[in-house]
Amino acid sequence: MIKKHLVLVGGGHAHVFVLEAFARAAMPGVTVTLVTREPMAPYSGMLPGFVARHYTLSECLIDVPRLCRKAGVRLIEGAAIGIDRDTRRLHLADGSSLPYDILSLDVGITPDVEEIAGANEHALLVKPVSTFAPKWQAFVDRAKMEGGPRDIVVVGGGAAGVELVLAARNRLTAGQSWPDRHRDPFRYTLIAGAGILPSHPARAQRLARAALSENGITVIDNDTAVAITPTHIRLRSGHDIACETAIVSTKAKAPPWFAGTGLARTAGGYLALRPTLQTLTDEDIFAAGDCATVIEHPRPKAGVFAVRQGPVLAHHLRRHLQTGLLDPYIPQKDFLTLVSLGDKTAIASRGSFAAAGHWAWILKDWIDRRFMARFNRP
Repeated sequence: MIKKHLVLVGGGHAHVFVLEAFARAAMPGVTVTLVTREPMAPYSGMLPGFVARHYTLSECLIDVPRLCRKAGVRLIEGAAIGIDRDTRRLHLADGSSLPYDILSLDVGITPDVEEIAGANEHALLVKPVSTFAPKWQAFVDRAKMEGGPRDIVVVGGGAAGVELVLAARNRLTAGQSWPDRHRDPFRYTLIAGAGILPSHPARAQRLARAALSENGITVIDNDTAVAITPTHIRLRSGHDIACETAIVSTKAKAPPWFAGTGLARTAGGYLALRPTLQTLTDEDIFAAGDCATVIEHPRPKAGVFAVRQGPVLAHHLRRHLQTGLLDPYIPQKDFLTLVSLGDKTAIASRGSFAAAGHWAWILKDWIDRRFMARFNRP
C-alpha cells in the first residue's frame, strides 16, 4: 500500500469540515497533519456578538485540538512561511519543515494597514482574534474607570466595521447607569471610507445608516484614516479627530509568504484556484476560504463561502488521495447576508431585498450556534 501524507495548513472554516470527514471515516495509508497558529479557531461571524457581550469568547472558538484527536490527525502549533514545491516540503517559522504529498491551505487573510501609520502600535486590529480579544477586554476594563478612554473610533465601513461600532456601543453604553443619566460619556465615530456597506443593496445601506444615527454614532464618509496616534486619527483630508481607542476593520490582504511559493495568484495576492479548489499551478495543492479565489467564479471575501467550500474540499481531498476525478465547484451568486446591529437586531439581505429586526438576529444566532455545535460536540 502506498502511503500518503496530507498536510492541512490553517484551522479555518473549510478545514474543520475536512477534520470532521476524517473523524467519520479514516483513510487507510493516509496520514494527516494540521498546522495552525491558532489551535482554538475563532468563528468570525460571532466576533461582534462577543464584543457586545452576547457571547463569551469560548462560545466563539472551535476546539481544533479536539477535532484533531477525534480524526486521528497530528496537530502542530506553528506558522507556515513557505513551500518548496520541488522537494514537496512545507516550511515553518520555527525552522522546521514537513514533507507532503497533498497540501491544503485555509489560512485566512491578514489586516492590510500598511497605509495607516501607527495602526500596529496604537489600534486594535480585528485579526488575529487571539490578540484582539484580550486587548478588547483590557480596553473595556479601562473604559469603566473614571478618566478612562471615551473617544472610540472604528475604521472601516463594511459589514465588520458597522457591526463592531454598534457592538461596542451596546457593550459600553446600552443599559448602563452613569453618574450623569442624561449624557452618554462615550463618543463613537465610524470612518466609512467608500461608504456604509458598499457591497450591500441600497436598502441595507439605508437601514444601517438609520441604526448608526439612532445610536448616536458619527459617520465620516468619503475619507480614510492615514495615521493613528494615542490621542487622534489623521484623515486623508488632513482633518484630525479625537481618538483614544481605534478599532481597525479595513481591507485585508493575503499572507505575504504566498509571494514566494511560485503559485499563481490574483492581482490582490490571493491564490488562484480552479473550480476544483486546486491551485492553477499545482494540482496537489488545494486552498479554500478568504486566502484564495476561484478564478472562473470570483466571489466576495465572506465567511459564507468558506463554509460552503468546506464539504466540497473534504470530498475533493479524499477523492484526490484516491486519484479520483474531481467535479467543479460553482459557488452561489446570491447569498443571505446577516449584519448584526449590536442590540440583538440585525439586517438580513439577499439580492435587492433587505429588512431588519429582532427576527433577523434570531436567525443569525441560530445559524451561528448550529455551526459551532456541529464542531464542538464532546
